[in-house]
Amino acid sequence: MCATKPWPAVIGDSIAKGTMRLLDNESVHLRRPEPEDIETMYRYRNDPQIVASLGYFSRGFARADIAEWIEFHRKNQADLVWTISDRDDRCIGHCGLYKINPRNGVAAIGICIGDESFRSKGVGKMILCRMIEYAFQQLNLRKIRAEVLASNQPARNLFTKLGFETEAILREYKYRNGQYLDLHIFGLFRSKWQERQKT
Repeated sequence: MCATKPWPAVIGDSIAKGTMRLLDNESVHLRRPEPEDIETMYRYRNDPQIVASLGYFSRGFARADIAEWIEFHRKNQADLVWTISDRDDRCIGHCGLYKINPRNGVAAIGICIGDESFRSKGVGKMILCRMIEYAFQQLNLRKIRAEVLASNQPARNLFTKLGFETEAILREYKYRNGQYLDLHIFGLFRSKWQERQKT
């Protein structure tokens, strides 16, 4: 279950222009990506260990690719991407809601914590909880999906704890490090999320 927190009165402006505080100690926050994040994103998005755990395939990124990625998502109305920053505003990863479809009320969710020192400390759970809350309460979406490689057991466990259910398994769907891996498709309905919030 995720503990909900009040949202700013002008939610659109606060997320587009400022930060969205997540943790009580304010050690981590979300903000829109900036050019200053390029170097850090360049490092962790080219890290073989990190890439191996993600659902998308990477041939490697140049700094120019990262800059184009940031600009693309800044303009793309179907995606909301945030930089995950520490208390010094240093980029430690990114997360987002992707392929937002207001008509169908659906979107995909994803997160990547590039800084190893912030992993396995509940940071990912807090961020996902806040994004889920935003998707359901502010965007009025009715369903969120996530795609996770079978080899990424920690992510599978986390999504399950947050109430996501496995809706499909695409057998041998992704090629990683010399083998084909299954891809798990998870889904969470707003109605189920609301029920969990009451318990």
